[in-house]
Amino acid sequence: MPGAAPSTEPRTPAARRALGALLAVAALAGAGAVGWHLGRMRVTPPLPVLGRIPHYRLTDQLGRTVDSRAFAGKVRIVTFLYPYCTSYCPLIAQHLAGFAHTLRDAGLTARVQMVAFNVDPGATGPKQMRAFLKEYGWDPGDRRWEYLTGPPREIRRIVTGAFHIDYQRVSLAEEARDEASQRAAGTWIPQPEVANALARRADPDYDVTHNDALAVVDPQGRLRRIYLDADRVSDGRLLRVVRRLLAPAPHA
Repeated sequence: MPGAAPSTEPRTPAARRALGALLAVAALAGAGAVGWHLGRMRVTPPLPVLGRIPHYRLTDQLGRTVDSRAFAGKVRIVTFLYPYCTSYCPLIAQHLAGFAHTLRDAGLTARVQMVAFNVDPGATGPKQMRAFLKEYGWDPGDRRWEYLTGPPREIRRIVTGAFHIDYQRVSLAEEARDEASQRAAGTWIPQPEVANALARRADPDYDVTHNDALAVVDPQGRLRRIYLDADRVSDGRLLRVVRRLLAPAPHA
């Protein structure tokens, strides 16, 4: 190192004893600091409880009635999907179809339920929901993933009221005007463009804007985590949260 002083040995026994004592104290202090740091690493703070998900009865992609009480004892991985979406929803669906393999390899398939809420309940239903799931890698008959819809007011009560996820139907003309304004102001954030054969066939004249979110609900029905980058939450990160919520409570 430039400018470093050469190492010197203490010239007297007293100086050597003083240096030895100083090094011993420093070593003890360092060991204490390391032990304190490792202790902190071992104690993982619990995930906060963000609220409780209310009871609901909705319709899934197969047209069957689903009661939320059927999910008791399982961790729920929850998403919010628009069947005609051409940006984040397909990416989230593909991601979670892949995450199902991670759960299988971890032996947790039976203890985790994936749930999606249809944020376009007024215009789409089980037929479109089945097609969407199939298009992005999930067998609609596999009820480990329940894609749920119902009366618009009921979906709003759950999605916005309980999960705090906002969504809004807008015309394509209105969306184009908003994009032009944001581009002019320099605030436009580009979104991914993902092919959606279902949307191409239906050719809707509207979009549903909503949060790119993924929520995690514990086996007691409590909301414990919301990710606002659902398409980018890694399998490992999500699996760690699932395992924490399924772990037995520590003894008092």
